[in-house]
Amino acid sequence: MAYVKEDHPQFIILDEIQTLLKKYGQVQVEKELGSIGVLLTEQKNPKNKEITLLEAAKHFLEDEFSTYQSISPSSQSSYKSETRSFCKYFGVNIDKNLSTDVLLKEVLTPEKLEAYIQQPDIAEATRRKKAAFLRTFVDSVARDLLSEKKINQLNKRALHLKPPDPQPPRAFTAEQIDYLLNLSRLTRCALRNYTILWTLVGTGIRVDELHFQMGDVNLEKGWIKVKAKGRKERAKVKRFMTKGAIKAMKYYVNFTYSHLKNVLSETDYNRLYVFSDDNGKHALSNRAIQKMVRGLIDKAIEDKVIQDKVWDSDRGEEVKVNYSTHSFRHSFAVYALESGMNIYMIKELLGHKSIGSTEVYLDLFDEQYQKAMDKHPFAQLEIDQLKHLGVDV
Repeated sequence: MAYVKEDHPQFIILDEIQTLLKKYGQVQVEKELGSIGVLLTEQKNPKNKEITLLEAAKHFLEDEFSTYQSISPSSQSSYKSETRSFCKYFGVNIDKNLSTDVLLKEVLTPEKLEAYIQQPDIAEATRRKKAAFLRTFVDSVARDLLSEKKINQLNKRALHLKPPDPQPPRAFTAEQIDYLLNLSRLTRCALRNYTILWTLVGTGIRVDELHFQMGDVNLEKGWIKVKAKGRKERAKVKRFMTKGAIKAMKYYVNFTYSHLKNVLSETDYNRLYVFSDDNGKHALSNRAIQKMVRGLIDKAIEDKVIQDKVWDSDRGEEVKVNYSTHSFRHSFAVYALESGMNIYMIKELLGHKSIGSTEVYLDLFDEQYQKAMDKHPFAQLEIDQLKHLGVDV
């Protein structure tokens, strides 16, 4: 029996290859096929590798198998702008097809790429953006021009930037937590959202540890069992709760699930997910929780209760602070330290494997101390006295 076109292996294989090329780009597909000894295209003659920067840019932006074709529209807009800027730096105008016959291999040197990225008056974030673009650009257009070793050298020498000093984790103040809790009471599923916030700040657990079930809750002893990060097969471990979290959880559980206790078997009741959108059948997703918390934080920023930018003295500029569900975990740790709790006990409460992970909160604790000292009655007195002496404060 003759094949119809749709059933013929030739056309099935071609369709699947086209799908892979559109999704991942020619470079990635060729790389993976090459790793198993299959070549998608013929090896080009090394003698025919003299292409101009303009030709390379056009290939990057227009070739149907280019990596550029597989990225999102917003990323395409950004990469096109970066391509334009890079070419312009070397006297090539891609919009008007104006070229000074600059060869691609002439600009792909560590010295020239580094000079481009390290131009004066460019912000650090912009340098990183340019370096990220060039890593993709070089990988896309220079595979037939440069050896794998040469491309790796460019990436390491010129296109690798030291990561900035990480911002310390940011905790909410007690006033900010109170404000967020009050805001949560105005949302859809207010009681559930209110209890989620109390659970986060009253246990220090991570957002993906909120997927516990009724059988994991022991309100009499004040703990819940969660699938802990880094444990074998995510084994369940105890996380203790503050009195406020216990009280909120008890009210929520009674209000939400008490009517099911006499309807379901004990086994089925214990399998219900505490935080759910369908009466306990499935756990509320991380994304849904993060979206809810993000909305509350954005509202608090809009109301000027939370400031999302802080001054970074190391960088000499304001930096954006990304508050999130994890900020409740930071808050739990900071205020545990403030209450005088031993750092090793906090390590166990947070489920850290290493004390080093917990010690990062000591920096935040120092910051809390400094803020408290600045509010000390003698602080203003000292400033006034120094002003009398003519000291610039």
